[in-house]
Amino acid sequence: MNKSVITALVLAVLAVGWILTGQFGSDRPNAGDPAAAPSATTQKMKVRVAEISAIAHTENVNVTGRTEASRKVELRAETEGQVTEIYKQRGDRVSEGEAIAKIRPDDRPAKLAEARASLRQRQIEFNAADKLTERGFRSETEKAGAQARLDAARAVVEQMELDIARTTFRAPFDGTIEAGHVEQGNYVKIGEFTAMIVDLDPILVVGNISERQVGTVKEGMTGTVTLIDGSAHTGIVRFVSSVAEPSTRTYRAELEVANSDLRIRDGLTAQISIPVSNTMAHFVTPSVLTLNDDGIVGVKTVGPDNKVVFRPVDIIADEPEGVWLGGLPDQMRLITVGQEFVIDGEDVIPVEGTARIAAGGNS
Repeated sequence: MNKSVITALVLAVLAVGWILTGQFGSDRPNAGDPAAAPSATTQKMKVRVAEISAIAHTENVNVTGRTEASRKVELRAETEGQVTEIYKQRGDRVSEGEAIAKIRPDDRPAKLAEARASLRQRQIEFNAADKLTERGFRSETEKAGAQARLDAARAVVEQMELDIARTTFRAPFDGTIEAGHVEQGNYVKIGEFTAMIVDLDPILVVGNISERQVGTVKEGMTGTVTLIDGSAHTGIVRFVSSVAEPSTRTYRAELEVANSDLRIRDGLTAQISIPVSNTMAHFVTPSVLTLNDDGIVGVKTVGPDNKVVFRPVDIIADEPEGVWLGGLPDQMRLITVGQEFVIDGEDVIPVEGTARIAAGGNS
């Protein structure tokens, strides 16, 4: 046989023998040779972990709103006549009860004098009827008639006094004359619009809260209002609607903000932030979140025994830099790299990361 063929056969037999020796030799390790024992860690996955601690987190309800006057009333004429006096102009501040304009009284004072004279006459008639009734010279029916005429005369006087009082337009509360003010010489009729009075102190900041968050906002809570110019103000929640807006399914909420200098105007855009709860939570990057086989959102951690533990989470809030998670232990080793390649209960080799996950930062 050719030598080269014999050489090839020998090499082939040696190669097969070497392979078989490696395949089955591990079943019979040499107890005296530590190098021959299999390594328990060579099959474990390495994962990067970060030691994280829960920190105090304030959950806020944040909405975009607008400023509104706390009161806005249309002043209308309660009697008719020609305007003869203007005491306050549009834009002026007025106090409650202060005169704004006056209608010419015409014959009202004369009619009031006549009504008062008639009242005096009816009073004398009633006094006489009362005395005669006590002596038995008049019946109770005649006394009652005198009383009715006296009451009617008194009512006429009161009506005339009220009509004269209505000739002067007065501010219903402290505020500012905003629009629609009448001019001298205008003739106004009953019910005609004469002026609008707005109250800007305090001013309201109104926003619409979602149905998911409305249950957390209560009257009396303190909130922060940031106006479009960057100025920040503190307000108190004074009203939360119990009926949703049909078109948006949101609920109106009002914050009352002090505005003694009247610098805050009606109609400004504002950002509203209302703290509703304080909890201990973890701030993490969204990349550490994962799903288990049941589709539950959570994170994977490494326990003291270096086994993977899947922990469901509650997403409390999200920010551009990360998310706030609740429902977790105060201290834990969070898997930040490799969580998608290990399963719950698996032994792993944790490798400490170079950065800690903290509020406002990423791992």
